[in-house]
Amino acid sequence: MKGKKYITDSEHRKCQKIASVFSILEEDDIVLLDVGRYGFAALFYYTPQRGFDTVKSFTDSKEMFDYLWEAWLESQLFRYAEAMNMGDLNCEQIFEKLPVQKQTELLSQQEVFLKMSEIPSEPMT
Repeated sequence: MKGKKYITDSEHRKCQKIASVFSILEEDDIVLLDVGRYGFAALFYYTPQRGFDTVKSFTDSKEMFDYLWEAWLESQLFRYAEAMNMGDLNCEQIFEKLPVQKQTELLSQQEVFLKMSEIPSEPMT
């Protein structure tokens, strides 16, 4: 529909803050775009021959934060696994092999991102 908005002004402002916080993901070939009335888009895995492999759109700030948090955490785990020559482990296996201090450091970053995004943190379950 011409002119129809798919994201509220409030959610758009929240998503803008989240996109700003997670702009660090661009070094991992994840690009975040403000697509106006359509919300936000995350573009993943760029190659010159094919362009971006995956596109994920967001109109909900909580969903966007959670998705980008997981993407950031995975990128950190895969970097660590590569540096430590861990082979073909999945994220959960890599995390379990981390020293407790490193696990705590990575998980505490979620609070930092929440605060930077100005999103109230929820109690961990």
